[in-house]
Amino acid sequence: MQRSSSLTQSVLRHPLLWGGLASLAFYAPIRRGLVTSEFVHRYFASHPVEYVITVLFFVGVAALTLKALELVLQRMALKQQKMVPQSLHRQAPHPQAPCSQEGADVGVALSELSAASQWFQNSYLGQRLHNALDYIHRKKSAHELDEHLHYLADADFAHMHNSFALTRIIIWAIPILGFLGTVIGITLAIAELSPEALETSLPEVTSGLGIAFDTTALALSLSIVLMFFKYFLERQETYLLTVVDDRVANLLVGRFSEQGTSSDPNVATIRRMAETVLQATEGLVQRQAELWQASISEAHNRWTQLTESAEHQLASALSEALDESLARHARTLATTEEHLAAENHRHWDRVQQALVQSAQAVADQQSELVHQGEVLCQVVEATGQIKRLEITLNENLRSLAGARNFEETVMSLSAAIQLLTTRLEPDSSDRSQVHLPQGKPIGNAA
Repeated sequence: MQRSSSLTQSVLRHPLLWGGLASLAFYAPIRRGLVTSEFVHRYFASHPVEYVITVLFFVGVAALTLKALELVLQRMALKQQKMVPQSLHRQAPHPQAPCSQEGADVGVALSELSAASQWFQNSYLGQRLHNALDYIHRKKSAHELDEHLHYLADADFAHMHNSFALTRIIIWAIPILGFLGTVIGITLAIAELSPEALETSLPEVTSGLGIAFDTTALALSLSIVLMFFKYFLERQETYLLTVVDDRVANLLVGRFSEQGTSSDPNVATIRRMAETVLQATEGLVQRQAELWQASISEAHNRWTQLTESAEHQLASALSEALDESLARHARTLATTEEHLAAENHRHWDRVQQALVQSAQAVADQQSELVHQGEVLCQVVEATGQIKRLEITLNENLRSLAGARNFEETVMSLSAAIQLLTTRLEPDSSDRSQVHLPQGKPIGNAA
């Protein structure tokens, strides 16, 4: 019977139930025609994707609404001072109080907490007090209570984070569905696009594009609403957990003794012995630290001395090596310079010899040119004499032709030509005939 009641409460608290009912209440008037708003029909009831987005939005709103109601109950639990165990409000016992008295206080607090109402026990404050008191009761000591309280705080924070899991999934899924509607709308628009009948297919194309943009706009708008609602509730619940941490710490921390339990009455003695050993160990550690410090200082000084000595040795070795290298380099440069000087001397000797030979050749050529110039002058002079002789001969021929003494003139001309030939033989041995300017040989004229 109790299990059936718990199952019924779990179903009644589930966001899917209330989200589905809210979706039915929203779409029933639309489907029956009671809502005639074009805006509502366009963005909420024109495509199946819009139906899915709207249903998910109502489920997310239902989850956040249930969370808001839970936070209201949690705040009411913080204000119920009477339901907090009264034994925790009394003055804390002395740290050296008997363990039996401490165990009795824990048992009384647990009994008072069990007598409180169920909704208070299920609240963050009630569960935190119950778990902390049960921890002390089972261990018979409040040792490491702070660590356990931190663990309980982390567990409650993890529970708070997990309680928003469905809302986070819905906030993530709604934009994805909007993009899916965009893809479907663009696909429908492309499928209806016909180049042959563009005017007739234009309404279907614009309708598909309208579905694409409408689903995206609806999804982004609803997801933004859910994100802001979720952010506000998370801030409130985080603040609530902080208040619960402070309240539980004020009620429990420092109230119970952390040593000397009923099962081990010698814990205090062992603790004092441990403290004595700890103090002696601290003295030894301090002494050892001083010895280490002295050893480190001595080693540092020794290392400084060795470093300085090595530095001097290294500087001396580097100086000697550098001097030797410079001397070797100077010798190499001197040898190279001498070799280059000898090579330059030999090269200039060869150049000088070539210049002397060139000058001698130029002089020889100049002498030959002078000789050839003299020969040409003689030729020119002889040519002038021949021209004058030709003029004389022409005059004589004209005179002889008129006097009819042609034979005697020819004889005289022959003698003159022989005489002229005799004079020209030393100057030009290769000329056998002398041509007149008119192009006729003298012999033929004779």
